[in-house]
Amino acid sequence: MRWFSVGLEAHGVIAIGQLATGVIAVGQGALGVVAIGQAARGVVAFGQLALGGVAFGQLAVGAFWAGGMVAVAPLAGPGLLVLGVLGRLRARALTRRPWAGVRLHPTGPARVAVLRAGICTVLLAVVAWASVAPLVRELPPAVRDDPVVLR
Repeated sequence: MRWFSVGLEAHGVIAIGQLATGVIAVGQGALGVVAIGQAARGVVAFGQLALGGVAFGQLAVGAFWAGGMVAVAPLAGPGLLVLGVLGRLRARALTRRPWAGVRLHPTGPARVAVLRAGICTVLLAVVAWASVAPLVRELPPAVRDDPVVLR
């Protein structure tokens, strides 16, 4: 794996290209730990269609937090149409004092809690299947097959 790669299917620590894959990936179909692009997938994703653990973009789906025009995640951030299944987390309020910006939805009947837990589980599964699993597959064989590295 290269440190810096540019091209149509760039693979590297820093990758820039249409189908870039790397730790920092920039491009249309970016896949990386930090992915920036139109269809960004990764742990932290920014773009028009962002899918990741933390996602921000026009259409964002996050396993933990999402913000943007249309965003779905357990904790939602700023945006026009956001669905925070468990509540909202505004980053600006966190700078004032820890957890000041977290507004959790009140707990209701048990079926609502089960529905929220189910939605969060589905979001986590979708993100793991669509962004984290391909990222692990793209790791070099020396890293992927070494049990000490992945512990």
